[in-house]
Amino acid sequence: MTNKRKLALVAAVGLLIGANLNAQESISLSMRRTVVSPEIGKDAITFRLNAPQAQTVNIAASWLGHDPSKGAMSKDESGIWSITLPLPSPELYTYTFIVDGVSTLDPSNVFVSRDGSRYTNGLLISGGVADEYKESDKPGNVEHAWYYSAENDMTRRLYVYTPYGYDKKDTSKKYPVLYLLHGGGGDEDAWSTLGRTCQILDNLIAAGKAEPMLVVMPNGNPSQYAAQTLLIPEKTIKTKYNSGFDNYTSLVSDIIPFIEKNYNVIADREHRSVAGLSMGGGQSFYVAFRNVDLFSSVGIFSSGLIGSSAIGGTPFNAEEQIPGMLSMPAAFNRFDVIYLSCGEQDGRIDGMKEFNDTLKSKGYKGVVWETFEGGHEWKVWRRSLSSYAQKIFK
Repeated sequence: MTNKRKLALVAAVGLLIGANLNAQESISLSMRRTVVSPEIGKDAITFRLNAPQAQTVNIAASWLGHDPSKGAMSKDESGIWSITLPLPSPELYTYTFIVDGVSTLDPSNVFVSRDGSRYTNGLLISGGVADEYKESDKPGNVEHAWYYSAENDMTRRLYVYTPYGYDKKDTSKKYPVLYLLHGGGGDEDAWSTLGRTCQILDNLIAAGKAEPMLVVMPNGNPSQYAAQTLLIPEKTIKTKYNSGFDNYTSLVSDIIPFIEKNYNVIADREHRSVAGLSMGGGQSFYVAFRNVDLFSSVGIFSSGLIGSSAIGGTPFNAEEQIPGMLSMPAAFNRFDVIYLSCGEQDGRIDGMKEFNDTLKSKGYKGVVWETFEGGHEWKVWRRSLSSYAQKIFK
């Protein structure tokens, strides 16, 4: 056989293999598409799963309290399990299937989100506040940036949202910065995926409801270089912190200098803000009230520190945590906005409300208290972020 014929044969075999692979991929895709799930109607929504060998299938949905007993599915003759439920109100929801007791993703739904080590499918029901979670026609960008943290001698990752029109080369235009902290079990990815931070800010800014700003979303777990999905082992930390809330001095010592060196931001207290949910709310409390000369506003969403007594913790005492905060409030009463929020079904709400009342009784200005329907969950924190973003840097 001549070299030319050998090359032709190799090419033909390559085309055959490629065609076979493409055919297999097409078959795989077509099999996935035979089941439509979720199917959203005017008043109802249907979920389906092709699982002919399964004995029981349920849906565990956030709008049903993740209670599988409220979502028993039925199987037809072809092995397709289904359930039709009333359409929930506009919001971003999550769900999984429980197949013979095992949590399983809906393979027909490409919308998947991660909360720590837990994966769920997403479901966006349009309308009302949920329209803030949709992609804007004027989208900003999210950068994954690595910075050096001298506090624990680590190179760590954070996310930076930059608004539509941001140009790193145009140093004449500078922006305020919101430092936004995640909750326990989360990481630097949480606020941009489950929190829909980028979409919320894009839509608020486009509508003129919020000032164009950068949002810095760091990893608040001192031992982590980055999210666990990067498969980087955690570091044994030698620094002794007071608690899982009072452990984020690196935000001031490492992150702020990095951002102000590498991004076009306004480097003064009037244009810095810090906020966080749950664990991040506790971290925000310490960061803000220990650094009143650095931040003009603070947002504390559903804090486990402040609402700790309801979940088995020690009752919160602001004066013990920040000496002088209640006995000498004039030294700390410099914030334009102190934003406190909690879910109405969250056990932390009483402690959060008490803290709000205490601040107001001591004459603190700019105190805002808001509650939202829901428990200790993302729909509360997304709405908190939206509201808070509209109040700062005015």
